Amino acid sequence: MDLDYYKEKLEQLQKLTKTGFWELDLRTNTIIYSNEIYNILEIDKENFNHSYENFLDIVHPEDRDRVNSFFFHSFKNVGKDSTITHKVFTKSGKLKYLEQRYQIKFDENKNPIASFGTTQDISEQEYYKQKLKEDLIKIEDHQNELEAIFNNTIDGLAIIDLNTNFLKVNRTYCDITGLTEEELLSTNCIEITAPEYREESLKSFEKFLLTNEPKPLEKICKIKDRKIEVILYPYRINENHIMVNMKDISRDKLIQEQSRLISMGEMVGNIAHQWRQPLSIITSIASSITILNNLNKLPKENLNTDMEKIMEQSRYLSDTIDDFRNFIVNATDLENISIVNTIKKSLSLVDSAIKMNKIRVVTDFQDDLIISGFQNELIQSFINIINNAKDALIQNVENSKDRLILICTKKFGNRLRVGIKDSGKGIDEEILDRIFEPYFTTKHQSFGTGIGLAMSHKFLTQRHKCTIEVNNTTFKFKDNEYKGAHFIIFFEDNLNLENLKKA
Repeated sequence: MDLDYYKEKLEQLQKLTKTGFWELDLRTNTIIYSNEIYNILEIDKENFNHSYENFLDIVHPEDRDRVNSFFFHSFKNVGKDSTITHKVFTKSGKLKYLEQRYQIKFDENKNPIASFGTTQDISEQEYYKQKLKEDLIKIEDHQNELEAIFNNTIDGLAIIDLNTNFLKVNRTYCDITGLTEEELLSTNCIEITAPEYREESLKSFEKFLLTNEPKPLEKICKIKDRKIEVILYPYRINENHIMVNMKDISRDKLIQEQSRLISMGEMVGNIAHQWRQPLSIITSIASSITILNNLNKLPKENLNTDMEKIMEQSRYLSDTIDDFRNFIVNATDLENISIVNTIKKSLSLVDSAIKMNKIRVVTDFQDDLIISGFQNELIQSFINIINNAKDALIQNVENSKDRLILICTKKFGNRLRVGIKDSGKGIDEEILDRIFEPYFTTKHQSFGTGIGLAMSHKFLTQRHKCTIEVNNTTFKFKDNEYKGAHFIIFFEDNLNLENLKKA
């Protein structure tokens, strides 16, 4: 094989590795480059002044002093290789990263006379190196974000293995259980479960491992002689790890009780208003009877008529007391109830507040549905939605003629659709998806606490398996166009649903 063959192979190898060879004669300040270096540096072989200074001109300004200093310092490295990485700007404006490897040649007096070595274009490697660094920073940022979310969410979060051993827990999980992270990591979900709930918890977990269906489990944890009511939602992360979301039900019960107390306070106000007129009638009739009797001018037929009016008003008062008493009794037994009758009872309890604020309620009960449920909870749910409409109308609609609440029912197969809409201008689109959050309210403090709609959502979706949604709508009524909030609730025919009571 001749010399040309090896020269061609060497050129191919240089192109393949993006590596060129060079030699600098320090006595004449002349550089000799291999062909690949001209490609790397994008310089014209014929027009380039092959001197060290011209090479420095190509080096990136940020690296120029460092490269120059490194080069002259390498004169002391007798018999040793020197390596430096730096940037250059090419003629086309590309930024390239080069790795220079070289040695210094000395004469018999140890004076440097030449430098020779290789230049490799490592731009691609440097790009991926920088990209890797950036990706690692992003991953670290994401990990920090996820860690912050994990530790600061209002729900307890834990990662467990297939034997329910705790592998990782957040602060809320520790707060709910009252155990430290170290204490939880040394135990498992079943061990902190109250004995009477362990068998059910195990069966539920085993079923989840088979189906991967994240069904909620309500149970009591017993920790250090303290009982905590919780509900757990499992989610599969991978083959060996489960994420468990724990909610403290006792907090929900506190919200529920607050909601009931607020509703009861409103009911007392409504009853006081509703009683004024019948009490006034009774008082007037009694006063008239007394006066006529003292004057001996009380006809017997008038007495019977007046007594009947007093009895009629007394029955009305009695009915309002019965409605209020039935509402405040916290019934825990399922019963068969009519949705339409439940809406009518809800309206009767807020009737005085509706009339006092000159609000017109229009009902269109096309269909009804008998379901198995808890009537008081549904009454409270409807009252909360109606009160939300009432408050919006008071705040946003000055003309009482335009204060409308429209309630309708219609069947779709075995489902009953209940629609409640108002003319109160609607809900801000930015917070529309938050109105069912506990304690979230945009109302003035004199109007609401943000508990009512949250409880309605819980009673309807969790306790009665309904779906509820809210949107802003525009509608016509008697040739006038109105805009307001529209609550849509779908009730299922659930008379044969045995597990509703466990919800």
